[in-house]
Amino acid sequence: MKKGTLWKVTTLALSGLILSACQPAEEGPVDEPEEVVAPEPDNGDEDNGTVEPDENGETDEEENTGETVSQDLEVWFPRLENVRLEYEGDSMEGSSFTRYPQFVLDDTLQIVEKNAGTHVVTIYEYTDDAIEEIFIRPETYFRENFMDTGLSSEQEGFYYVLQLPIEVGNTWENPNGTQSEITEVGLEMDTPLGTVEAIEVTTTHEDGINTYYYGEDIGLIEVVAHYGEDDFEVISQLVGYHEEEAEEFPVTIYTLDEQALGLDAIPVTMALNTNDPARLALADLMKAEAPDTDYTPMITEGVAINFMYLREDGVVHADFSVELVDEMNAGAGVENMILQGIVNTIGGYYQVDEVEITVDNGAYESGHIVVQPGETLSVDHSLVNE
Repeated sequence: MKKGTLWKVTTLALSGLILSACQPAEEGPVDEPEEVVAPEPDNGDEDNGTVEPDENGETDEEENTGETVSQDLEVWFPRLENVRLEYEGDSMEGSSFTRYPQFVLDDTLQIVEKNAGTHVVTIYEYTDDAIEEIFIRPETYFRENFMDTGLSSEQEGFYYVLQLPIEVGNTWENPNGTQSEITEVGLEMDTPLGTVEAIEVTTTHEDGINTYYYGEDIGLIEVVAHYGEDDFEVISQLVGYHEEEAEEFPVTIYTLDEQALGLDAIPVTMALNTNDPARLALADLMKAEAPDTDYTPMITEGVAINFMYLREDGVVHADFSVELVDEMNAGAGVENMILQGIVNTIGGYYQVDEVEITVDNGAYESGHIVVQPGETLSVDHSLVNE
């Protein structure tokens, strides 16, 4: 897409002076002056040469001074749902990326940004007068609501995306040591949705300057970054706005082979819309109930994953409903392979080596196998068929 054209809105002050010539009076008899009665003061709507303030304390002259834009922060950085935003860069690796809103809660937005090198999850908090980063986790290739898990941010030093008022000259200091300023408002920029009104925010950091353009009801539509003494420029522009799309994850399901002698590795795709927890979709995949799946189920229809999350120690804790044990109709050898397939599936999704399996937050205990709370099971591919 061609780079969006910016039109700066300039207010022209128009002034005019009307001159009237005074004509001399004709000579003639001078009449006696008539008595002049002063009129009563007029308290109506007649213009008396002053400008009265409105109910907000502003005069018409004040209202017409400068560019007025929406002061609703969500207009400029909306909490979209089920929309994949696609950006195209022109030079540096990583300048092309996508963004997807994973979780939209009452006052936060969790979004993942994916480029060719990494996936970064960021959580933004919305307050009455600002939008601020509160969580950043790079190298995150799984879906998790990090507001619920308590997992700490892997990066410190955040910044404010926007602060009120939305007006040229508004400047603020960020916790990460950078400084931001609203440098333009009332811009018009081309986007995949047509021409939209936009604002410009310039952030100065040690290595250069980043300029962000936020479009009305879209959010980020362009980034222009300048780096180093050579003023190296990198531009990323919004080129795709894909509505009603799910975020997709590659997942490998480890299921029993036809003879129940080993495990088959079945690559599938897990699709998650905004606010969808991964545990429900992963359970459907292990039941072979997801669309386009045709393999032996690992768990029965009645089994649910109560919760599933990555802990600070790098272990995933997955808690299953009691049906995992009650509906396990298998001998010790097959049960062991089923548990291994579950551990391999969950561990592979999170890219970890250890998984803790509990049942209703207690021990996994069947007639053949007992796994106590706190005990972990290791991802092991020795039973997987090649």
